[in-house]
Amino acid sequence: MVMLKLLTGLALAWLTVGTPSSPGGSPSKANATQARSSLRGPPVASADPAPNAAPSAAPNAAPDAAPDAAPAVPDSNVHSVCQSRPFDSSLGPNGGENMAQCQGDCDGDEDCAAGLMCKQRDNGEPVPGCSGGLSWPQMDYCYDPQCEDEEEGLPPLDSSSGSDGSTDMPKCHGDCDEDGDCATGLKCYQRSGTTTVPGCSGIGVPDFDYCFDPADAPEPPTMPPGSGPACLCVFDVDRTLTGNQGTASNGECPADKEIYGIWDTAYRGGWLTISDAGQHLKETFCSKCYMGIVSAGMASGRFSRERTYLLENVLVGEPFQALLSSNSQTSHWSVRSVHSPLVLGWPDGQKQDAVAGIVAWYEQQGIRIADQDVYFFGDRTENIPPFSSTSFNAREISCASRDMGIGNGIVGYCGATTDEIVDTKGVHVCSDAAPTPTPLPPPPATEDCLCIFDIDRTLTGKQGDTTSEYCDKNKLENSIWDTAYGGGWLTLSEAAQTLPETFCNSCYLGVVSAGDAGGHTSPERPFLLENVLRSEKFDKMKSENSQASAWSGYPTVNSPLVLDWPNRLKQNAAEGIVSWYAQQGVTIPPKKVHFFGDRTENIGPFAEKGYNAREISCGVSFSFELLVGSHLDGPKRQSLQVSSVHLPEASSGSCLGGALRPWPRRQMTPE
Repeated sequence: MVMLKLLTGLALAWLTVGTPSSPGGSPSKANATQARSSLRGPPVASADPAPNAAPSAAPNAAPDAAPDAAPAVPDSNVHSVCQSRPFDSSLGPNGGENMAQCQGDCDGDEDCAAGLMCKQRDNGEPVPGCSGGLSWPQMDYCYDPQCEDEEEGLPPLDSSSGSDGSTDMPKCHGDCDEDGDCATGLKCYQRSGTTTVPGCSGIGVPDFDYCFDPADAPEPPTMPPGSGPACLCVFDVDRTLTGNQGTASNGECPADKEIYGIWDTAYRGGWLTISDAGQHLKETFCSKCYMGIVSAGMASGRFSRERTYLLENVLVGEPFQALLSSNSQTSHWSVRSVHSPLVLGWPDGQKQDAVAGIVAWYEQQGIRIADQDVYFFGDRTENIPPFSSTSFNAREISCASRDMGIGNGIVGYCGATTDEIVDTKGVHVCSDAAPTPTPLPPPPATEDCLCIFDIDRTLTGKQGDTTSEYCDKNKLENSIWDTAYGGGWLTLSEAAQTLPETFCNSCYLGVVSAGDAGGHTSPERPFLLENVLRSEKFDKMKSENSQASAWSGYPTVNSPLVLDWPNRLKQNAAEGIVSWYAQQGVTIPPKKVHFFGDRTENIGPFAEKGYNAREISCGVSFSFELLVGSHLDGPKRQSLQVSSVHLPEASSGSCLGGALRPWPRRQMTPE
């Protein structure tokens, strides 16, 4: 009993005195606040880290974006109007005493300076007189009551229905998904970030949509007098408006700008990095144009801060910003469909279709834009040539910086530069920077020529397919296994069966392939030499020089048959083959070198060497199972013709949206 009394006394003393973390005997504010903060979501201001992806930026650590110290709030008698201030979350979830205006986290009015009150929040509700800086959705902030009347006469945005919304919601209530969620006569105002809702006050929950009265919305903008016809600039996002994450801070892309606190999930992920052009669109011709986005990516997903940042800080064209303020649908993000100018999740190789949809959307808003005044800018090589099927303009950008770790440079690295955003008409890829050699008069008949071929889906077709619509002239060799792609019995393309019937019969021959033609001891290699790579001059060379039948491998070229050579670098292997022939006493001028291959990415780079190159297998079915530009059947023999550097003219249902028109037989020989 004595022991029980002793323990009871100690317990009462402990409750009276309090724990070390709660002096004075009052319940620990830290404990209560920490319990509540465990349920908090990510911050919602322009510098917040994205959830589940970025390194932890807990509220109890002062974020870089927050001010070093919020200025002290004057006594309420000193001023008679609201003075807006940025959010300050630097004190973390434990808050402090005598906190200034817009500081948090407070638990009650007693935590705030004289004249201020604590705004209790559950899900990012607006705090009167506070905007900008960094805030957390469930942190509570001190505010000046005088700011409550800042927008007198306008009802505040009401988010009490939560993200699922409700039915028959009144004006300024959300989150709505469509007009049917709102009361009769009201519509659902679709918005991104904290776009102002007509007829309502406050900022509400970022990315929530609210019911509004259409009568409160201003009329759509009209073109100012003398401004000329409307134009449209459409951009890819990843590696176009943005650069590779982390490269602005490590010096690889010094013109780029890292936006610390906004996570970008694209590719390898990292802090959002805005390209040179993304920072300075206002200094380009696009500043006078309407704007749009077509991206295969998702701009870090729904509710991401990246989307809001792009709208508020990157797409700053005057007409576009005016439309944003007057038309709620302008800021809506379309996914795999087009019902706004911001389109995400759209497949590569088909972006010209989304651009056409954006043009149609603008026309529905009463803004007519001529096709020749539409400009698309993107970093992926494969997305540019298909625009040839339209009257739109398109330009590949990030030409000076390519990410060689992704598809051997098929995507950009630092993103677009300001000087690449130009209103030049036509369709242009990066290789156009090295001009194609000026055509010369027909050379003397004594000059030698060289035909170089890729193998997989060029000399061969998809294994086993000899009956489909486009592959019915292919030939199956059911005793030779071809390991390329998914593997199968060797299947020769039409051109491979009939090379002696083309102009290449009078040329020397060579091979440059990223594959290995079945491997070192495969029967495919001798079969190609004996039955496919046949021409008068090459047959004679093989009979006199055993090295002509040898197979070279990257990075060495010691024969005309080169394997394992990286895509986008095949022009270098072709140069090595020309040098090998020169060592045998055969001089072949650059204008007489012809490369034929099925992968789009391999064609443009040949211009820098002065060689001719042609993409083949174009009037046929394209294989979307593969990363870039592989075709199902290989080339028709009509594809083998004298040419400079040619990407396909676009037509529906074929390679990357582009197909060369059938070439008559008279063009199968040198002109």
